[in-house]
Amino acid sequence: MQTHHLKEEALVGRTIRQLVILVVVGAAFTGTLFAASPSITSLSPTWGKVGTSVIITGTNFGSTQGTSTVQFNGTTATTISSWSSTSIKAVVPAGATTGKVVVTVGGVASNGVSFTVEPGGIRR
Repeated sequence: MQTHHLKEEALVGRTIRQLVILVVVGAAFTGTLFAASPSITSLSPTWGKVGTSVIITGTNFGSTQGTSTVQFNGTTATTISSWSSTSIKAVVPAGATTGKVVVTVGGVASNGVSFTVEPGGIRR
């Protein structure tokens, strides 16, 4: 019975070593295994009309926008006036509705933070 237990431990140890090797090999090919997800910590303001500029503060946004996006309850902001790894200034797009603001970087979405879209036309 003890021998059987030792064989199980040896098998588990071998499996873990194989798994680690696979992870290391996979990381060599992808290069993004440990990329940090974007995270929003605050919005300023947290409400406004279409056309309002909103400062999104957080982490891991990337130093430039590239193909990254900002969405207001699913509607993509097309006017971004500044972008850094910790701050984005975006304009509430036409068609936006009250809901979550989400930043997507490299296909990875951030947490959503609530934003209220006021009715009554476009802010100028």
